Amino acid sequence: MRVALLESWVVTALFSHSALAQAPAVSPPYENPIVFARSETRAQRDGKIWIMEEDGSRLRQISFGTSFDEHPALYSDRRHVLYSQFNSDTFDPSGGAKLVRLDIVTGELEVFAEQIGCALHHATLSPVQDVLVYQHDCGDRLSQRVGWGAGSYELPMLARNGIAAGPNTVVFMHEKNQVSPRQVALVRMDGHGRGASTLYLTDDEHLHRRPAVSPDGEWLAWQTNAAGGQDDIFLARIDGTEVRNLTNSPGLDGHPWFSRDGRWIVFESTRSGSQEIWKIHVASLQAEQLTFDSARPSRTPRW
Repeated sequence: MRVALLESWVVTALFSHSALAQAPAVSPPYENPIVFARSETRAQRDGKIWIMEEDGSRLRQISFGTSFDEHPALYSDRRHVLYSQFNSDTFDPSGGAKLVRLDIVTGELEVFAEQIGCALHHATLSPVQDVLVYQHDCGDRLSQRVGWGAGSYELPMLARNGIAAGPNTVVFMHEKNQVSPRQVALVRMDGHGRGASTLYLTDDEHLHRRPAVSPDGEWLAWQTNAAGGQDDIFLARIDGTEVRNLTNSPGLDGHPWFSRDGRWIVFESTRSGSQEIWKIHVASLQAEQLTFDSARPSRTPRW
């Protein structure tokens, strides 16, 4: 055990030192940044993290190197980004992955969490308290965890793509059927351990996934095929009531995330013919395209 811990520390130290020169500083700071992942090819290889202002301006790449970087999460300080760095140039959890934190102002890069022989990925941060939820894969053991280090815990149900709706509340995907056609419900868990309670927020007859929670904790957005055809973005209260279809688009709409004021939702969409980042105003349903690069798919935006 002592050898393994030492090895992990050495890898972290070397990685942090070598990465400093690869992450240029950003000046002036972004006011309301959106971060997302983008691949150089449609095969989702060579994934990198990008950043832009909420209107699509100041677009630039912020992660570099030969690794596959995916699923960025933006801290509430709007200065730090957390993302998964895989040990290969493609999405391959079997090869291992770590969580990396980037300071977009100074360019400083550091390993936030890693475990030898494991893949830590699909991380989310709650929009106010920065509560971390992520996928923790170690060999055949696949689990969803909340927090890192002392005080962290594992969700007791088969869970994926969790997001904290507060310090003691998590919304996540629960798989009823993992074979085709997949059947996935969204579940809310309040508390953890013996005192935890769960509430199904959707049915389990469709594919409901990738939940997002508004900064005030009152609203839930997610990607679903419940309307038939390709996926749309649905909106509901945090208890699963007052459900409505926000996008109702012929393209595939997914990976929603709320703006800091809760008035907009950013998401990925194929409605323009290529996979781009869009945003939609929750009240008026006015939609705006933010990225324009048909050769490089853009996905998993976070505001």
